[in-house]
Amino acid sequence: MELNVVIDEDIFTLNVPDQLLQQAGSFFDKMDADMDQGIQLSRQWVENPQLVQRLQLVGDKLLTALETEDHQLGRMMAAYMLSRAPDIERIYLDTTGEIDNTEIQFKNTGIEPTFSMPMMQEPSGQDMELRSRAEKMVSSVFKQGRLYHFSLLDPETQEWATAGAAKDQQQAETLREQAVQQRMRELDD
Repeated sequence: MELNVVIDEDIFTLNVPDQLLQQAGSFFDKMDADMDQGIQLSRQWVENPQLVQRLQLVGDKLLTALETEDHQLGRMMAAYMLSRAPDIERIYLDTTGEIDNTEIQFKNTGIEPTFSMPMMQEPSGQDMELRSRAEKMVSSVFKQGRLYHFSLLDPETQEWATAGAAKDQQQAETLREQAVQQRMRELDD
């Protein structure tokens, strides 16, 4: 099978052997089980990712594999996408770090896709301003020893304090997002 990938102005056709699709089934099931726990798409935590959101996340991993010339990872990510959505015609990978801007074009089969994207309300200017201010008060997730953390800026003392001890990065990202949401509420009061 073939997957057509668009990166900026370049179009690539990735050939994925049918045999790989069959042999990697348990690996793909493990990927789905991991994503069932929720995924981070850009700045948004998605608890129950739908097919398109899963493909966007895997597309980001595919982009990394292509950039680092990790052919094995790239082949596996392309195979996952084709195994879960064989009617993909083309994927437009976002290169700005906004994973949720990756677009997926499906072949015109006359059949509606069997997934649904949750309707997201466009954030207001005030919400975007609050989020921007809150993001400046919560650091990115980092690994320290065996645990993942992030830091919080104390608005009164202007000092950073480590927070959010988690065993895996995904859990730490969830905690970080909760901290950002909390800061947004505090700033809104």
